[in-house]
Amino acid sequence: MAKVTVARALTARVASRVVRIATIIAVSIFCIVVVATWALAYFFSTWWWLLLLPFTILLLLFMVVRLLVLLVIRRVHAKHLNKAQREGLDAFVDKLQAIAEARATPWPLIIAICLKDLVLHRDITTIKQLIRDTATLREDYKMLERLF
Repeated sequence: MAKVTVARALTARVASRVVRIATIIAVSIFCIVVVATWALAYFFSTWWWLLLLPFTILLLLFMVVRLLVLLVIRRVHAKHLNKAQREGLDAFVDKLQAIAEARATPWPLIIAICLKDLVLHRDITTIKQLIRDTATLREDYKMLERLF
């Protein structure tokens, strides 16, 4: 039962982070559109305010979908977490996120990061940390199972 609980909590935690990032991006884009529309309306014509209508509808639609996704996330894992469980999950999700980011990083950027590490730290600390994170994932997951 602990394996299922950990998997559900982990899924809910990752999904919550994705929803938070998507919300920040959507609201930021909407703010940029509002500022741009204000500038267009101020300098040219007040008819530019009509440009906000489709963006407002899209933002409201996004918020409804966000609410539904958050309800599903709470349904997947409704149990409240104690501090140790929350910290363990966050540390594990941080490792997963770092590995996913490293996997998607293009080779020229990885080379640039390694060169930066060599210049600043005289060692390739980023690559070593990534290897350490991937090597300890299994043990970290088992530790999470013990927390639940």
